[in-house]
This record gives sequence, C-alpha cells and structure tokens, in this order.
Amino acid sequence: MQLTSLVLTLAAAISTVAAYPITGNDVNCRSGPDTSYKSVKTYKKGADVKLTCQTYGESINGNAIWDKTSDGCYVSDYYVKTGSNSMVTKECPIAGGGGGSQYNGPINRTEIISRGRYWVSRKVPYSMSKTYPDQQGRKYRTDCSGFWADLKPGDFVGTLGEGTAGAAGHVTLFLSWADSAHKAYNTLECRGTYGCVQYKRNVGWKSGGFTAKPYRYTRVIN
Repeated sequence: MQLTSLVLTLAAAISTVAAYPITGNDVNCRSGPDTSYKSVKTYKKGADVKLTCQTYGESINGNAIWDKTSDGCYVSDYYVKTGSNSMVTKECPIAGGGGGSQYNGPINRTEIISRGRYWVSRKVPYSMSKTYPDQQGRKYRTDCSGFWADLKPGDFVGTLGEGTAGAAGHVTLFLSWADSAHKAYNTLECRGTYGCVQYKRNVGWKSGGFTAKPYRYTRVIN
C-alpha cells in the first residue's frame, strides 16, 4: 500500500515537471524553431505547456530560445513564463544532426540552417585565424567566409570577387525575409566583435566600396 502511494506520488510529480504557462494570445507552436516553419498548433493565453527540451532559433523580441513542447512542436520562449532568460531544461539535438551531406556534395536547406544555428547557439567568437568544428567535427575558420565555405548554402549574400578578400569583404547566410517588401532579411553570420549571431540586414548593404549580392550554391537540394 505504501509502495503504491509512493509510485503515485512520483508519477504525479513527474507529470508536472517542466510545465509553464503561455503568456501571449493564440501563440503558434511550429514545426521548427523559426517563424518560417508552419504552425501545427496554437496555445491560448494561460495554457500550461510541458517542455521536452530547448534550442536556439529565430530571435523574438530579443529572446532566441525556442521551447519544444510535449506536443512535438516549437514555441518561442518569449511567450513562455519559465522564470528565466536562460534554458531551464536540456538542449534539443540540433535539427538535422550532423547531416548527411559530403564535402563538396549536395546539401539540403534544412541542414544549411541547422549547421548555421550550431555556431550561433554556441556563440562562437569571430576570428580570421582560428577554427571551430561543425557537428561532423570538420573545422572551419570562424570569420564570415567560414559560414559559406562550411555550409555551401542554397542562398547567401555577400561581397565576393577581386578586392574583397579578408576584412575587405563580408558574407552572410540568408535565413529569411524580415519584411513582406523584401527590403531586409534575417541572417546567420559571424560579425566582427559580436561573434556568430543572428542579425538583420537591409538589401544592398555595403562593405567598403562593394555592394552585397545574392548567390546560390549549385548543388543545393530544395
């Protein structure tokens, strides 16, 4: 009898672990940690959600943490009252894991973004001489060009060509459009003293006397 009571008590305690209230109205829970992913569920204000893990994604009002709920979808931590500005549970495995791509081979867009977020979530510092590994352990230079050399992105924007080597040029990974007019876009990039971050840039930004242009890796898989 006592054993049964203990089991029931533990079960009740476990069932309430990592449950936090939603603070916004009709908050979308998405298939990935970014507003570009489709909404698969909506939470009402005050609803309690249980977190299975947390990860980094698109920054919402300064908060880049996303919470994976027991419903299997992701909600911005900005709308979840966890009582902390940091993670309160384990970190989710990076979406796409190490990826299935081979060096100089085809790569899909999900893996491109996954590998970009891997650096951003770890706040990798900017350096034109040091390297940092990707999920597969391959090391790349942690300046802006390290992103496209590593990721072979389907879409990237930067100043390339003669006269743009080293600090004279800059490359960013295109993440998503920041507005409906397509005048600004969200990036994943290694940005000087800020290190590897998510950032927003206007279309046509300049680095020195060079204007950034869009490029596409010929082997990207849509």
